Amino acid sequence: METKRTRELTTTSYTLLAQLSLRPWSTYELARQRVRYFRYVWPRAESAIYREIKNLATEGLVVGERHHTGRRGRTVYSITDAGLGTLRDWLGQPVSPFAVEFEGMIRLFAAQSGTIDQLISSLEQVKADAEEMLGFASDVKLEYLEGRGAIQDQVYIRTHAIDFFVSLLNMMNDWADRTLSEVQTWEGRSIGERNERAMDLLRNVAVPLPVSRGNETPVAPERQTRRNRR
Repeated sequence: METKRTRELTTTSYTLLAQLSLRPWSTYELARQRVRYFRYVWPRAESAIYREIKNLATEGLVVGERHHTGRRGRTVYSITDAGLGTLRDWLGQPVSPFAVEFEGMIRLFAAQSGTIDQLISSLEQVKADAEEMLGFASDVKLEYLEGRGAIQDQVYIRTHAIDFFVSLLNMMNDWADRTLSEVQTWEGRSIGERNERAMDLLRNVAVPLPVSRGNETPVAPERQTRRNRR
């Protein structure tokens, strides 16, 4: 099928192509994979999966085949040669800048407008979410160790993904613990006392201090965003 590209592909597009490069999937199965794995690094609504797979089919990057089990039908999608070529081209391009979508941090930045109890509640939820996801990671690890992983022949790749998730979740869990311990001491302390304590903590943050730049305001390094990250 000839490619009919009328738009720039997004990271969601390439995520679906990557999944279909492993084996054919139905739209429901692709959505379940998003819930199971990609929601932690690429959270997008399930409706976006259904919409995007149809766009990829229209553009000739995937092809759907209707299957029936009794009266129940479903469309199973496979990647085309054009789709595989597009995916390989993308893999050869520079990766988009690292970004974190973490509402808990926005709640922290806005904490001065709320109450201590509200911030504590948010941090407790962050901790609970991290612990829940660590439980999920433990289940996935066991699946692969027992030889029943969803993509068992890709364990040489999936192991590093599991390592990333577990490292990130342990970091979040530890950070939530430390931050909760500090926030729970704020009651009865003045802003000045809180700031004095914060300066002591900041000196121990594990990053080396740069050479002094006087009054110059530090600016994060900029990297050009290559594409729409939807």
